[in-house]
Amino acid sequence: MIVGVWEVEDVGQSAWQIYDQATWTFFDNGRLEIYCDINAVHDGIDVGEWEAFNRSIITPYIEISGYAEKSMNGKWRVEKLTKKILILNRVEYNDGETAGAFLRREFIKR
Repeated sequence: MIVGVWEVEDVGQSAWQIYDQATWTFFDNGRLEIYCDINAVHDGIDVGEWEAFNRSIITPYIEISGYAEKSMNGKWRVEKLTKKILILNRVEYNDGETAGAFLRREFIKR
């Protein structure tokens, strides 16, 4: 269900409004295109990879890689995933470091 185009919703970052509508596009082959995200490329598409994995029976995670160090890479907990809503929280970087890793994104499916 995560495959597709997701529009990033503003969750209170004041600088967010100066950019175009940010989107994340998940492809079934593991490609991830992030467009105009405030923590990635502000004025274009940044391309990386994603892969689903489980740490527990209940909570799914995705690992994002291929972006600039400390930008979007990391292990993201899937807080909510429906046909129309996706909420992700980055809980650690890919190297296991947690200090400064937290990021939250809320999406509406396009």
